[in-house]
Amino acid sequence: MEIIRYSKNIVLPNKKRYIALGVFDGVHLGHQKLIKQTVDMAKKNDGISIVATFDPHPDKIINPESNVFLLTTLEERISLIKDSDVDVFLIIKFNKMMSKMSPEDFISKILVDSLQVKELFVGFNYKFGFQGKGNTDILREYSKFYKFKINILKPIAANHTIISSTRIKDYIKVGEIEKVKKLLGHDITISGRVISGKGRGRKLLNFATANIETSLDKILPGNGVYFVKIKIDNIKYYGLMNIGVKPTFRETERTIEVHIINFNEKIYNKKVVVSILQKIREEKYFNHPSLLKKQIEDDILVANKMLNNM
Repeated sequence: MEIIRYSKNIVLPNKKRYIALGVFDGVHLGHQKLIKQTVDMAKKNDGISIVATFDPHPDKIINPESNVFLLTTLEERISLIKDSDVDVFLIIKFNKMMSKMSPEDFISKILVDSLQVKELFVGFNYKFGFQGKGNTDILREYSKFYKFKINILKPIAANHTIISSTRIKDYIKVGEIEKVKKLLGHDITISGRVISGKGRGRKLLNFATANIETSLDKILPGNGVYFVKIKIDNIKYYGLMNIGVKPTFRETERTIEVHIINFNEKIYNKKVVVSILQKIREEKYFNHPSLLKKQIEDDILVANKMLNNM
């Protein structure tokens, strides 16, 4: 998959262009189906498949005062889509100028003149253009004028629930990990860099932990302890992740810490990808660090049982 940033002078292979258009936050089952349709149609007609997305998230520019939290960072979206046989991942920079572009101009100048779309694939509720005035009805109308085909994906349901990024975010906030995974079609991932912590894990509790710094825009599950898979340098490990404010030590800043089972290497500044497999318990306050240490020992026992049952 080739990753290209959009420009007016963009150069693409001289083939029919089949484009899946959207933000694709989460790359959930609905997104996956839309992308697969695009790839299949491109292969069938000897064309190229393009996933066109926006960065930053449009809401960051349109409503800068609002707190927009994402299911996936741009890097995570790329990682989730790269194995889907897409030819081109196209990143369109979303800025104030783009936010003021009319739906008609977006279609004519970007989709038609610049990208020369042959066939377009969007979700049933796709909105675009100034103030979100563009919708699937406008796409249908203009597709006839500019002679490109439009495919609109109908709502996709899982367990009688319509799949949407908003619904998935609501489940994540309350720690409904299994429900999230059924709608996403993959694990919740948190990627970031290992940074220095306060050293309590090893010195005070005798459990080494890696502190993870991730995007401030990233939505995180509720505070608690989770059984996780960790990928470092493309090698997979398993362990525990704590998300929370460390109430035992009376802190207030929310942090992410990972304890990797049977692992004792220095990984500061390394990039890690953490996949959440299951929630073990809520975050708790303990009267003494020794009680927290005992709880962590119990958590590791639970994690090892889960690992043995995989």
